[in-house]
Amino acid sequence: MINHKNHTYITLFHFLAAVVWGACLALITSCNKMPVNGVLDGQWQLMSIETPDSTHHTRDDLVFLSVQLQLTQWNNHRSGAIYFSHFLHKGDSILFFDLVHPSQHSLDSNNDVYVTSEEMSAGEMDDWGIHTLDMRYRVQTLTYDDLVLEKVDTTLRFRKF
Repeated sequence: MINHKNHTYITLFHFLAAVVWGACLALITSCNKMPVNGVLDGQWQLMSIETPDSTHHTRDDLVFLSVQLQLTQWNNHRSGAIYFSHFLHKGDSILFFDLVHPSQHSLDSNNDVYVTSEEMSAGEMDDWGIHTLDMRYRVQTLTYDDLVLEKVDTTLRFRKF
């Protein structure tokens, strides 16, 4: 015979089982959205480009780098320029490679259009302080709030946005 006290325990058990089941389903279905790059994942706003000759403050330029999975999106919200690349981050080094830009040709043909050395020389990525396809950087700082990348004579300072 089930009394009032037992009925309460059974109801509580069913409620807790439903909560645990729901939490498990939420974790399973959202796994592909979980960060895989630690604090590097997310959207970074370029704050300054520093060279031995000058510092260019870029906060008002609305230039961003977004990182998710093994992909990056380079975005200039003022000019509308968008680029994509893969990256490899190990220790204090990061390499961006296979830089592509979307164009009507790439959308029509479903093929990536890779940025060429000539386009880089012509200033395709100047907004990000990048002037060559060799996009290897030393990670000077990587925290939840700040990302500082260094290459030879250029320092790129980002903030988490």
